[in-house]
Parts: sequence; C-alpha cells; structure tokens
Amino acid sequence: MITRFRVQNYKALRDVTLDLTPVHVLIGPNDSGKTSLLTAMAALCRSVNLELSNAFLGSWDGRDLVTHNLGDKIQLSASFKGTEDQEIEYQLGCRFPVSGRGVTSIGESVSCKDAKEIVEFREAGGRSAVQTTSTDQILSPHLVNSGEVIFAQSMTSEIHSALGRVAFHRWEPRFLSLPVAPDAKRSFQMDHNGFGLALCLDDILGFDRKRFGQLEERFISIFPLVKAIRLVQESAYRSSADSPSQVTLLSRADGKGIQIEFVNSSKLVPASQLSDGLLIVLAYLTLLYLPQPPRVLLIEEPENGIHPARLKEIIRILKQLVSEQTHTQIVMTTHSPYVVHEFEPNEVTICVRGADGAVQTRRLSESQTVRDQIDFFSLGEIWTQDGDEALLRPLAEEAIAIEEGPTTP
Repeated sequence: MITRFRVQNYKALRDVTLDLTPVHVLIGPNDSGKTSLLTAMAALCRSVNLELSNAFLGSWDGRDLVTHNLGDKIQLSASFKGTEDQEIEYQLGCRFPVSGRGVTSIGESVSCKDAKEIVEFREAGGRSAVQTTSTDQILSPHLVNSGEVIFAQSMTSEIHSALGRVAFHRWEPRFLSLPVAPDAKRSFQMDHNGFGLALCLDDILGFDRKRFGQLEERFISIFPLVKAIRLVQESAYRSSADSPSQVTLLSRADGKGIQIEFVNSSKLVPASQLSDGLLIVLAYLTLLYLPQPPRVLLIEEPENGIHPARLKEIIRILKQLVSEQTHTQIVMTTHSPYVVHEFEPNEVTICVRGADGAVQTRRLSESQTVRDQIDFFSLGEIWTQDGDEALLRPLAEEAIAIEEGPTTP
C-alpha cells in the first residue's frame, strides 16, 4: 500500500504530499488539483511497465504537464510498505522536451528506511530503469558490491509488486453498455471510461464460473428485479487497449454484449436500454470479482450517474474490495457529501488552490473545524455547512492561541 505520495512541478501541483489510507478520498472545488493528483499517481504506477511517454495520461505535448515557468522536470515519489513490512521510498524524475511526447528519466532512486540504504539507477532514456531485470542496465556505475546488487534487485521487485498494476476509471454508461469484440490484449481489462465491460465479464465467466455466479448473486441482491446476467453473441466493437490519450476509437467486429433478464419477463434487455446506475454498479462489482484486482485503483467521482441512496452500496463494494484483496488500495475524488459521509476524517483530504495558484491540501483529521464538530455532525454535513476554506484551518491555530494567551481588548 502506498502510504505517502509526493508530486512536484506537475500542472498546478508545485509540491504536494498526500498521506494515504487503504481507501482515500480527495475533495475540494473544481480546478483544485484532485484529478491532477490521480493522474500523477497513475503516471508513477504506469511507468513501472510502460514507456514514460505512455505513462502520462491524456492529450499533451512538450512541457504542457510541467508547472508553468518551472523548467522542464517533474518529480514523483511514493512511499510504501514492502512484502516484509519495511518502509520503501521510490523516486522518479522526468524531463520533458520542448515539443512532442519524448519523456526521459532522470534522478531515479529507491531507499529502504530499515536497511538505511539508497540505490541510484542509471538514466534509462524513455523508460524507468526498474522496467528491466538486468542489473548491469539499472544500477549506477559506482554500485559494484554484491550486497548492493542483491539489495537493488530486491527493491526493484518490491516496486513492481507495489505499483505495477494500476487502473484509473471514470465510468461513462454509453461505453459500459457497448458490446466488445474478443481481444487478447484486453484480458480482464476495461478502459478508463468502462469500454470492455462485456468482455471483462466474459473473461470472468470463462475463468471461474463460480466467481461469475457470486458476482451475479451480489448484483441481484442490489437489484432484486434482475433474474440473470446474460452475455450474448452480437455485433460488437474493438478498440486499442489502454490508450494513454484516453480516447476510445472504435471499429466494428463480432463479439459479446451484456443483456439482462428480469423477473417475470422472458425478454432480454440489452445493456444500451439499462439505467446508468445499474451499469455502473455492475462495473464496480466486476472490479471486485476480478481474479487479480488492481493494486492501485483510482476513481473519479463515483457518484456520477448514481442515486444518493445507491452510493452507500457503491462505497460498500469498494471497501469490500480492499478488505478481501488486502493488496488493493483505492484513491477517489468526489463532489458528493453523501460519499464523504461514509469515511473517517483521516481518510479524506481536501484540496484548495491558494492565492498564488498552487494547490494546498489537508487531511480532515488535521482540521480544527472538523475536530470541533465531528461529535455532532457527519463529515459530509460539516463540509456542506462550513465550506472548503473552513476545513483548511489547521489544529496548530489552537496551539498558537493557547501559547499566546487571550488578546487584550
């Protein structure tokens, strides 16, 4: 699990550190850096397996992603618990060109607090050094000690284990509903918008029919009018898997589509005719029942398309995913007080832009406003009543007031 994430010089994130929990929520007004934090985290995780130009998501060119007037470098780092519960920190520096997507790695290192050792990697051009298993290629020249080599190999394995499987989703029901053509590169995988859901369900069914049956039973328990989930052969769509530009370009092919059988009806209803909420719940359940759920799951605004009464069920599904797959961590953004209501103050971080345009963050457990009211109101109610700025008031203000004593009238 990532315990701390730091990003420097990325968009409006000049220097932001997040202390994270197994399920963590980012709140704040629009344009306060919440999505940027998710995409920065995704970039670090994706860099373990992909070229750096593909690790950074979205449509960008040259130094578009670098904080304005702050050069050509972005720094990313993550602290996490290793397999033996040791504290490990991985840092990756990236340099961006004047134009194009030719990102190069600089200043890459890993350290282990318990071992008090630091390994510096060779600059690996357009990819992170930890992608290769060849010690000669990843280590800096001054590392010749055999013990250091073994330690470096061990740390590289830890980085892959902690960061190597990430998923970033903002569901769009029109893509969730599409029939999908078979694709070996898309095994158990959905796009950020949900395209690929039908094939993902078919993969689960083919891999373990019992697992698919458990998914179906859970789905029916949430929607009692549903009798069964059917995957039917029909004209479908194909798209390149995991496009870093996050643009889904479709072509036609034969494949499988989702159809639902309802109680007291023999007619199957295609996914295109189902409600947004039903499709979105099905997508979350699909993540829950994957044979290998993502290590890091990043979600934008899970409340979109969901009735407030259903949000509690969505959060329950996500928390169940983390509790059952203890290696999975979830970080999400939200604008919904109903979502925030389901979490503890240490699980929520507020993001706000300062007067200079830089993003400021604070965990709600460190907010004096929250401390003053949490015994009487839920987090969602405090956020709604007091607003973003009030939640930024730190606990330190109370200590300062006590130290200075009462003011003289």
